[in-house]
Amino acid sequence: MATTTKPQYRCMQCEMIEEKCSCEKYCCLCQGQVDIRLCQDGLYYCPPCREACNYKVADNSNRQS
Repeated sequence: MATTTKPQYRCMQCEMIEEKCSCEKYCCLCQGQVDIRLCQDGLYYCPPCREACNYKVADNSNRQS
């Protein structure tokens, strides 16, 4: 029986998962602060930059805003 676990990306600065990261959150490309999410490279991105760069976020159902 195979189990699938959702990826848990870690912040490049503090090495914590998104829910526990206390770093200042802003898009590393445009410095935007709306709907910022941690991506697979360990950096935070806004939706337009994520889409432009084709970055994926961890699909966390218990994510806090």
